[in-house]
Amino acid sequence: MPSFHFLFILLAASGVRAALNFVVENAGPLLENASDHTRVATVTVSLSPHTSLVGEPVILNASPVVHPFVLSRRSSHLWDLFVTGAPQLDFEEVALYSLTIYAKDNHEATASQTIFVQIEDVNEPPTFTGSLAREDQVTEIYITEDTVPGTIIYKAVAKDAEDAVLEYFISPESASFTIDSTGAISTAAALDFERDMRSFSLIIKVVDPGGLFATGNLKIFLINVNNKNPTLTCSLFNIENSVLSVTSTNSTLPHEVNIILDEEIPIGKMIAMCQAADEDNLGDLTFGLETGDDYFAIDKEKGTVVTTSRLDVEKTGFASALSFSIKTCDGDQRCAIIPVATYVNGINDNSPFCDQYLIRYTGKEEIAKDTIIAKLTCHDLDKPPDTIHYAPSSGPVGSGQLFEQVPNAENFIQVTKELDYENPEVVAAGHIYEMMISVFDDLHPSHTAFYKVGQVAAVDEDHPPNCLTYKIINGDVQAVQRFWIHPFSGVIELTSQLDYESVRQYNLTVQAVDCDRAHPRTAVATVIVDIEDENDEAPVCIPYLYKAAISDDVVAGTNVNGLKLNCHDRDSHDFEMRFEIASGNKNLHFKLDPSRGTNTPKLIVKNPFNFESGADLQQQYHLVVHVIDDNLKSGKAIKPKTGTAVIDIYVQRINTPPPPTSSEQREGLTIVYTAINTYKNSDWYVPFIFTLMAVFFVGFVFWMFFLLWTYGNTKNCSPKMTKEDSKLKPKGVKYVIGDISQKEENVITETRNKKLEVLTEATVYETVFDGEAIDPVSGNMYAYNSRTGARKWKTLVGHQEEYFGNIYSLSEAHPLKESTSLKIPVQQQLL
Repeated sequence: MPSFHFLFILLAASGVRAALNFVVENAGPLLENASDHTRVATVTVSLSPHTSLVGEPVILNASPVVHPFVLSRRSSHLWDLFVTGAPQLDFEEVALYSLTIYAKDNHEATASQTIFVQIEDVNEPPTFTGSLAREDQVTEIYITEDTVPGTIIYKAVAKDAEDAVLEYFISPESASFTIDSTGAISTAAALDFERDMRSFSLIIKVVDPGGLFATGNLKIFLINVNNKNPTLTCSLFNIENSVLSVTSTNSTLPHEVNIILDEEIPIGKMIAMCQAADEDNLGDLTFGLETGDDYFAIDKEKGTVVTTSRLDVEKTGFASALSFSIKTCDGDQRCAIIPVATYVNGINDNSPFCDQYLIRYTGKEEIAKDTIIAKLTCHDLDKPPDTIHYAPSSGPVGSGQLFEQVPNAENFIQVTKELDYENPEVVAAGHIYEMMISVFDDLHPSHTAFYKVGQVAAVDEDHPPNCLTYKIINGDVQAVQRFWIHPFSGVIELTSQLDYESVRQYNLTVQAVDCDRAHPRTAVATVIVDIEDENDEAPVCIPYLYKAAISDDVVAGTNVNGLKLNCHDRDSHDFEMRFEIASGNKNLHFKLDPSRGTNTPKLIVKNPFNFESGADLQQQYHLVVHVIDDNLKSGKAIKPKTGTAVIDIYVQRINTPPPPTSSEQREGLTIVYTAINTYKNSDWYVPFIFTLMAVFFVGFVFWMFFLLWTYGNTKNCSPKMTKEDSKLKPKGVKYVIGDISQKEENVITETRNKKLEVLTEATVYETVFDGEAIDPVSGNMYAYNSRTGARKWKTLVGHQEEYFGNIYSLSEAHPLKESTSLKIPVQQQLL
């Protein structure tokens, strides 16, 4: 920067003999980034002999008023002008300062000099605005993983004092994010929360044309979204001719899976077992079955497929090819599907039957050899039909007998030799031959059963005797058929597990049909099956999965987010459950309270967290809770059942460690607002006391109002009662009793009160006498009440003693009924 000179003007006060002046020496150019205590100039004050300065030189009339300069004494006549640093020199704000230096000596001589300080511009590095401006903080932003490439997720803004064109750079160079010349940061590729990095730490750099730069720290977090379909893996079971084989498949394979099942497999038989997974890991997965019939069902939680109805190929309308699809879906109904084609294989589960069970043949007197005497027409309902066999059972039929089966046609019976009516052998047989042929297929009827319930027996007297078939026609109407009856023996068997909680009694209607195909006759019987209860149901918690989040500064005894399990057992009482955390409770931070005797225990923090000391490192807790129904009041549980609930807890770190000093790795500032319920069950008395105090306060207020109301009524009634003078003095009536013969006066006060059943408290006021008059008869003065007419004597008369004696005699002879009816006019004068 080229040098410049300070300009000054020397002024002298008029009328002063000697001059006072300044000498200013320039110290060189002043850059806008000059540090504090940089010397700007040197000021020398020249004085005349025998004079001295009054005080020190000062800066006056500065422009602008606020400036960063100060004078500092170096010697008695030398001062330095320094930069203080407050306010900061800035060429863009102030390019020229004007300072006037003023001084005065002891002879009243003054001098002032104006100095102009020129500020030289310096290229300064750019600075970020907004959150990136703070170098000790990492700016955190959150984006979803399904953000489209090219989306602007953040815009870095920087400014330059010289208004130069700035360039932006991002490091480390990543294929996932880019930054343009305006500072806009965009996604450059598709992001995947499950397969790629879940957070990215970036350094944003802005550079001016002179190479000066500033940096900011940016951290990008991916938010998981449900953008992937779940996957389904199944093991399907083939049951062909009672031989089991397994076929495995998954939902990524496009083809349909074929399985073969034997008919008459037990109801409730598991034919498939599936597992589901979801990369997004958001929400619970449930299983479902898409089918057009009711032969199969799936457990929505476990994914097992079972049979729900009897598979009978011979049943009218039954399709031997059944199709269904197994699917699993997440909470947003993103599903995976496996189509399954089921082919039902017929087995030998039906015995053959014949059109006729009794065949009669009547021949002429002579029957020629090889004459066909019987043709057995029998059938088999099995599909495909089994081979029917005929075998002699009794009678003269067979090899070397009178009758035999036709070779290669066993259902035909022929005569082996000529028969004559007069033949002694025929005569000895009574001209009648009876034979029994057994008809059977390859195997005997079979059926898989869990338990034999009982047997139904019917009697048919027609020939052939007891040729009957049995079937259940009513009473087993559930979706899953529970009972099966042997068509010939009448044995009732249990084909699937019973449920006491659903049905406690079955009324089965069994029908027996005879062998007459043309005109069958039937009979029915009712079989009552009572089901006994047993502990076969495990406790179930709804929902199965609980999720909660707490902070790491939560105190012991706190209920985690108000979380309570809600479990029930269909065959046990709620108080018969016992809870225990089977796994996931590292460092024993959690417990269930109470752990038994209820079906809704609370999840309590047992031990606080301590991440600072390193004792705790885990923030995700996957608690597996076992619910056992063996908490009986008396006795011991027989075969207790165990249910399961899952609790996922995320512990948020509130007390985060301080950021490191290295500029390469800075921790971000995360502010988390957490509401924690610190109420404890043991603090029940606090709301109780407050409630009780409120009740007492309300009662006290009502009582005070009642007292004020009573006092007001009393004040209103007092003036009225004061004017009422019809009542005499309380506490009885005074009587004067005298004896004339003894010339003595005795004044006795006697109270005669009437006994009352009801005690009454009354206030009696003295009668007010407001007038006086003279009795025209006796001439005595008396006082009276002008309103009520009450009177009293003012003076005694001469025959007073006689008057009192008469009164006394009257009271002795005739006792008064009530004391209030007696009036004594002289009682005031006797006092």
